[in-house]
Amino acid sequence: MVVSPLAVSARGTLGFAIGARKEGGQCKTREDYEADFDALSSASGSKIVRTYSVVDKNVAQYAPCQVAAEILPAAASKNFQVILGLWAESYEAEKAALLPVLTSEYKKTVYALTVGSESLYRGVSACDVFSAIDDARTTFGSIVGRVGTADSWNKFQDGTADPILTGDCPGPKPRPGVTFLYALPPRV
Repeated sequence: MVVSPLAVSARGTLGFAIGARKEGGQCKTREDYEADFDALSSASGSKIVRTYSVVDKNVAQYAPCQVAAEILPAAASKNFQVILGLWAESYEAEKAALLPVLTSEYKKTVYALTVGSESLYRGVSACDVFSAIDDARTTFGSIVGRVGTADSWNKFQDGTADPILTGDCPGPKPRPGVTFLYALPPRV
């Protein structure tokens, strides 16, 4: 793993996206994540990482990884916090994998859940993303205080994400909008 500290001038918290697999495609173990955390901490001082999936099964040629089951104990042992990503497009499978793993033991370890990673950018409807976020808040809210989404900043700027922000989607009313957002620079 190569880490290069960045100069950050805007307000915020420095964290890193972390992959679920080693170079050859094998799933990372707790020990692999612990080594990653040691490298990140010594090179940057950062103590927050983000995953894209708790299962990482979207790579057809490889077996699914149980990311949450491996990364959470590693993060707890190294005093890291994790933003756990769940794919909106396969939310039910992600939720099923996370349910037995995300216990109150990890309340201080999980910084947030993000449901969707550039889902709006790929054409998933804002209300479908919001529905998954709303379910995640209900399912995991007693353990995780922050549940939101991650997407390209331009989807927030152009109004595509407005239903996520306001909660203005079909279903019971009123439902609060999402306040935890992770905006990514647009792809060029």
